Amino acid sequence: MSQPHDPLSAFHLGDISVSESGVRASQRLCPRFADHRGVIELPAFAVLFDHCGGIPFHRIHDDPAAATLQARLTMSTHGRAEVGDLVAARAEVVMHDDDWGSTSVEIRTGTGDLCCVGTARNVRVGRAPTGATPSAEIGHATPQCSDDDGSVLPEPIPAALSGRAVVEEIASKMREPGPLTDMLNGRVEVIDGTTDRESGIRFRSATEPWMGNMFGTMHGGVIATIAGQAASFAGHLHAGAGQKYSIGDMAIGFYRSPAVDGSEVVVEVTPIKLGRRISSFEATMTSYDDVLLSRATVDIHYR
Repeated sequence: MSQPHDPLSAFHLGDISVSESGVRASQRLCPRFADHRGVIELPAFAVLFDHCGGIPFHRIHDDPAAATLQARLTMSTHGRAEVGDLVAARAEVVMHDDDWGSTSVEIRTGTGDLCCVGTARNVRVGRAPTGATPSAEIGHATPQCSDDDGSVLPEPIPAALSGRAVVEEIASKMREPGPLTDMLNGRVEVIDGTTDRESGIRFRSATEPWMGNMFGTMHGGVIATIAGQAASFAGHLHAGAGQKYSIGDMAIGFYRSPAVDGSEVVVEVTPIKLGRRISSFEATMTSYDDVLLSRATVDIHYR
């Protein structure tokens, strides 16, 4: 696939427009954002959600000496967008003071159906941006998918395979992990607990400069994408043969942003509670030297 320059170009964001009340933006959901099943899931929206969730509060505090960041994202999905769809995001600050804000975000499919909704918790910080300006700033059109992108949807998963068998095949490199995991330089490992209900996932991602934000550290949306994809593998690990699942909810707190210098971040996903309809997981991201970076709770819905 073509080499991305920053999170916005990597995830095909564009058509960003701002008004007094908020911001709008679009994303083209190319095959590169599909998971190991060949479907578009919540992690594919995370950069769009995080970026739009920060712009309105940043505009309220138009102070180059004090940037704004997201401290937490809370995302809920229903239904599923399709590969090739053009989704549209809208975000608006719903409450704020001089230091903190809450911004509502919603993402709709090309047919206008609401597929993702939630909030971004904004915080004003006393440091100025130091990184490069994203390529998809206001006025840039949404990138189009190209035939030479190189992303190929994975082969269908045989219905007879259990979720554990699928994930173990991915971990042993017998099965493709999906284009999104490839873009994240991700590797999957199965963590075996004392019982199957205690088993989880370790997901390793090698960082690259394109993952950076305006401070030159990892963009919050990329952090959420990595954590969400790791949780998706954990959800599949506990699925029955041929059972369908989706990420229903994710709440993620950002504690530190890792460097994007080629070092590795590690997400360990462990079950909180496994159920027939809903299973909940905790996904904890640490740096290569074991510094806590973020923690998410993720609900997987089974059908």
